[in-house]
Amino acid sequence: MALTAMAGNANAQLSNILGDVASKVQAVTNSGDGGVLSTITNVISSKLIPTSTQIVGTWAYKEPAVMFTSSNALKSATSSVVSKQIETKLQTYLTKVGINKGKMSITFEADKTFYVLRAGKKVATGTYTIANREVTLTFKGRKTPCKMTPQLDNGTLVVVMDVTKLKTFFEGIGSNVSQLATVTSLLKSMDGMKVGMRLTKQ
Repeated sequence: MALTAMAGNANAQLSNILGDVASKVQAVTNSGDGGVLSTITNVISSKLIPTSTQIVGTWAYKEPAVMFTSSNALKSATSSVVSKQIETKLQTYLTKVGINKGKMSITFEADKTFYVLRAGKKVATGTYTIANREVTLTFKGRKTPCKMTPQLDNGTLVVVMDVTKLKTFFEGIGSNVSQLATVTSLLKSMDGMKVGMRLTKQ
């Protein structure tokens, strides 16, 4: 009973945050004022797409990431603050599927194979490609590939995807995806938003 109540509270808080985001976007749109847009840390840039050489190595999970496909996706001067709020709530759900800082890593090999470690244990392997500004992971034993948008800046690799694709990634690494049902249903209504992870090179 207590766990159910806690989950309900977390869902309500996330819903409130998303409602606040939506209202701010609508207010700016109605006023015709683009606002002071946030920096590149929130908006996906084609200049930050890594090459197949740059992505090679081991990348450890740091924290959730929220990015937008264009500056028009979030016309709010507080977009970076809003993103941080959503990221904080996302971590609550990621913790439930065993994704915590320093506890998961992805290694991209030069031969286009990859593997994922969680708590020191190899939980997934497969192959990857980088093309058309996307990195595509094909998990061994699974037919559906996982397409992500990568961004590389100052030693930090951000990989984000459409909210509806989160399930594909977490299924690929053997996580219990039932915990993600609520968060994906809430976030998928936000046009132009992509979510994922920030990783640091080891």
